[in-house]
Amino acid sequence: MRIRRVFAVVLFAMTAFVCVACTEQKSNEENPVNNSSEEPQVEIVDVMQGWKEADDPRGVYPPEGTQTGETRPQIVETKYETEDVVVADIIPTEMGYAVDPTGATDSTEGIQRALSDCYMAGGGTVYLPAGNYAITETITIPSFVTLYGDWQDPDEGTGYGTVFSIWMDPGDETQPGAFRLNRSSGIVGMTVYYPFQSLYEVLEYPYTFYLEDSNFLFTLRNITVINGYRGIGSSVTQAHASLMVNNFKGTFLCNAMELYNSGDVGAISNVSVSPRYWAEAAAAYMNAPIRTEIDKYMEENTTGLVLSDLEWSTFRNISVDSCSVGIQFVAGYRINFVGSMLDVNLTNCDTGILSAGIDERWGMNLARSHIEGGINNEWIAKIRTTDMELTGDIREVREGTVERNDTDLSAYEYKQENYYTKPKANLKVAELTKGVAADVSAELQAVLDAAGKEGGGVVYVPGGTYRFDKAVTVPAGVQLRGATIVSSREESDEIAGTRFICYYGDGASYDADTDPAFITLAGENAGINGLHIVYARNGSLDENVNTTYAVRGTASGVYMVNSFIVAAGYGVDFRNCDDHYVSRIFSGCYYNAYYLGGKNGVIDNCLDSGNVIAYTQNDYLENWAPRSSNWKKVVYDVIRRARCQTVIIENAENQLVLDTFAYGARNLITNKNAKNTLAINVGLDNGNALLGMLQNQDADMTVINLIRSNGHTYDNRNGDLAIYNPTAGEAVDLEKNIVLTERSQP
Repeated sequence: MRIRRVFAVVLFAMTAFVCVACTEQKSNEENPVNNSSEEPQVEIVDVMQGWKEADDPRGVYPPEGTQTGETRPQIVETKYETEDVVVADIIPTEMGYAVDPTGATDSTEGIQRALSDCYMAGGGTVYLPAGNYAITETITIPSFVTLYGDWQDPDEGTGYGTVFSIWMDPGDETQPGAFRLNRSSGIVGMTVYYPFQSLYEVLEYPYTFYLEDSNFLFTLRNITVINGYRGIGSSVTQAHASLMVNNFKGTFLCNAMELYNSGDVGAISNVSVSPRYWAEAAAAYMNAPIRTEIDKYMEENTTGLVLSDLEWSTFRNISVDSCSVGIQFVAGYRINFVGSMLDVNLTNCDTGILSAGIDERWGMNLARSHIEGGINNEWIAKIRTTDMELTGDIREVREGTVERNDTDLSAYEYKQENYYTKPKANLKVAELTKGVAADVSAELQAVLDAAGKEGGGVVYVPGGTYRFDKAVTVPAGVQLRGATIVSSREESDEIAGTRFICYYGDGASYDADTDPAFITLAGENAGINGLHIVYARNGSLDENVNTTYAVRGTASGVYMVNSFIVAAGYGVDFRNCDDHYVSRIFSGCYYNAYYLGGKNGVIDNCLDSGNVIAYTQNDYLENWAPRSSNWKKVVYDVIRRARCQTVIIENAENQLVLDTFAYGARNLITNKNAKNTLAINVGLDNGNALLGMLQNQDADMTVINLIRSNGHTYDNRNGDLAIYNPTAGEAVDLEKNIVLTERSQP
């Protein structure tokens, strides 16, 4: 590869020299007598500003590892600020793995070994401190494992933290890329650089991140790619589900994302594609190109996002600059694109949006966006827009498929930063008895109480299965944390992560409103991160699927993130809790998933679905219908579509609902006696055919970007309701923006 690179430099220089010689020869032939003493002036531009060849680590390895394979949970001190306390199960650089943070030797094997050991221990976090790690082969992230690094937002500083240098050969999209993600796995905090990539000779690499086929839930968060070719990719023919992307930034020479065949609602936010991340690269070894040259290349060759058969996915705060095409929709293998977008900013693009693959049954929603380069809709599907600033032409194969509404949505802003208070850097590891034979309620409560007496901190329960026969309480300032700190869910019979098997509060005699919840967050800023809560005896064949709430908050600032609840009658109760936060929860509840109230609460990136119950399969579960049975009829027809109110908002003020969906429920949002509720990118599939997915009573609510299938959009009783960009399956042409004011009736 080095010879190839040197040859490219020499060829570039020789080409410029030949051009000068040809110019001089032609000039002499045309003007045999030339009295001018001036030499022809030809500017030679080195597009890479002087290439610096790095030492190739391939074939050079660090000393053989001395690791034991055991985990050692500990708090790590990061170079850059993090949203939450980082608890690492394995730190390869400190635990004897063959890993080199200088980039001089190949760290592939050592990193992969650490990830595999973490998986075998029940899942958790492998942390790589700031440094440069050379990899030469694909790194696979096992299920329920997170690869975590140190990261600084490139829009806020010039540091890079944990850098992966990809010393791999180029190849097409069918070749293994740098990282492959399995189900319920994630990568958080990473900068990626390709040492061989240059504008002398652009190398066509496979995807930097590839989603393993036929799997659920992948997370990429806080990622910078300095000079990628293809960014995130997924299979065209093998379905997967629920891609979670947040803070994904970089320079890409082909595309930043090429996403196909995804179901069950992905959520993609805070994406930035721009030449500047490579052109302004601060590290000398990153070989920054001249800005005008990388601009030119991307404007001729790069498509920001290529999107295909994604089911009901959501996009927020998407920025694409200086690309040939900003966003391109292509025909899918199963369906075509169905989704909603808010705050899209496409600048300096030859074509802003190019559509040849949006699902004509639903179309797509686009709100509060700036599009340069026009819209070319080569498909017959509807593109519904509200508050879109457009530069360029609209081209349509069928007139009226790009629908515009000029209502100003600027008043409906929301903050982008984290919503819960970071706990104190005080770690207590709860070494509980594993398995379902012994109740560990008292063991865990003792550790939680000890953390509370010390002013808070993190109580970490390593990956494993634990039995609970009694309720537990989390004191103020304490975070109860499990092993999986990204979105995760149960799937088939693969067991990993921290699984709380709840035998408490299950039965007809319990009252969800008055009896204690399984876990009570009993003080300010108490929270849960990374737990699985499973009601093992409450399968859909149980005669009575009633339970208490799985989680209840009783103070301000309570939160639950990155967690999973299955077969609970009732999920999360945060009534009367100011500043509550619920995020990245996957659940399958029978009657109510979330009951919210208080001021300034937030729920985002949550999905409640009866399918979650069916996918949870294990030997110790009772009254559980096998997936091959008529479980859908029981779960949906008998229980959920008749009874399940997914999100209830009552006595709330300024409640924010982002990227939240339900499948097979009575309705999505019940909004009662609430002020200024704002819902963005929401939807309900397979709901109750007789009810509106929004129930608004004596309250006011604004909704931006809504998708539904059956039923109808809203029932409004003495409330103020505004809905912008509503979309209904099979009735896309009939849905219009709705504004009901002054306690009006529909």
